[in-house]
Amino acid sequence: MAYLGNPPTTGTTDSFKLLDDIKTYTLTFNGSAASAVSTGNDTIIKNQHRFLPGQKVKYTNGGGSDIGGLSNNTSYYVIKEDENSIKLATTAVRANNGTAINITGVGGGTTHTLNVAFDGYNTKFKASHDDGTECKLTRAAQLTISINGVVQQPHDSTSPSTGFGIDRDATIVFSTAPTTSEVFWGYFVASVASSDSSDNKIDNFTGDNSKTSFSLSKEPPNNESILVTIDGVIQYPSDNTTTRAYSLSANILDFTGAPGTGAVIQVRHIGHAGASTSNVSSFHGRTGSISIQDTDPVVAIQSSTTAIGSVRTLNFVGTGNTFLQRGNVIDIAIAGGGAGAGGTWASSSAGVSTTKSAGINTSSVTDVDLVGAGNSFQGLYVGNGMIIVDNQLNGNHYIGTNFNGIMGGPVTVNGVLSVDGNYVVV
Repeated sequence: MAYLGNPPTTGTTDSFKLLDDIKTYTLTFNGSAASAVSTGNDTIIKNQHRFLPGQKVKYTNGGGSDIGGLSNNTSYYVIKEDENSIKLATTAVRANNGTAINITGVGGGTTHTLNVAFDGYNTKFKASHDDGTECKLTRAAQLTISINGVVQQPHDSTSPSTGFGIDRDATIVFSTAPTTSEVFWGYFVASVASSDSSDNKIDNFTGDNSKTSFSLSKEPPNNESILVTIDGVIQYPSDNTTTRAYSLSANILDFTGAPGTGAVIQVRHIGHAGASTSNVSSFHGRTGSISIQDTDPVVAIQSSTTAIGSVRTLNFVGTGNTFLQRGNVIDIAIAGGGAGAGGTWASSSAGVSTTKSAGINTSSVTDVDLVGAGNSFQGLYVGNGMIIVDNQLNGNHYIGTNFNGIMGGPVTVNGVLSVDGNYVVV
């Protein structure tokens, strides 16, 4: 990887781009083709060219014959028409005033050139990467630029006093015009789009049969980030090789031809709208930027096929519980738990046992298999094989050979008491 003061030597990623060499840029075009040289519009045509208004450029005919109005090896000044075409002026003042050279005819040869370079005059250069892809700049700090091994100070200004600043249309503005002997390198850190940005906006305009440029309400990342229609018909964007209906420069939409009078122009910004800028239609009766509340049902509970309700949290205590996930359904088998008396239930030779004290109640008092239990909690205690009943013992009861029975009297036995073990009345 590169260190500050040394040029980068490795490849790039989606967020880290090496800048094209802006020290010199040469456009080569077919000077004999009407598709590249327009005598009617006095323009030189090249899709997605890198020239900026007022730049000083040098023209050569590539060994052919001159384009009418231009002279070989002569410097001119750029009048930028749009992203795909330029005009030339004889002086910087004329370029600033929009006074272009009259192109009287195409030239001869296919290798005519226009070159912009570090020449001690130009201070503005197009920031691009990957052989002409425009950098999307919002802050000067996105650029790291070295001149002669010295990293230049960035400024969010169009007229920096030191180092460099930036201007619209991905323009690098140097405080001092670099010369041909300067050594340049630089890289660009791409802007990170927010997933909660205010996208999906629509800009509406009306054509007047003369206007070709329209200012959008926000700067799209690229041509693919907007959908342009004229009277409902989708327009195709230009690219590096083909001129189509429109091109994009920062937030300026440039049509190749003026939309007709009364034409309805709609530009839809395509992107993701986050919850803070585009309301959710509804969630449990709430709209807007929504957060989950404790009262929101998230887990639906059912026993067999009977629905019980919805809760946020399930908490299982004890050991031996098992869980089986089937898609979005979880089967739960409870081997032990904290229900009832808050202890652990288990099976034994005596039936059901627990480590905690428990009361047992039943509405049936005649079941011969009911051992040690009556129809009232009053005076009934089961523990260590002993049965104590105050006042009355209702129903049929049995004291086995392995158990001792103690009854606190006076006791009235209402039913049959069978005793094979020890039985004492106190």
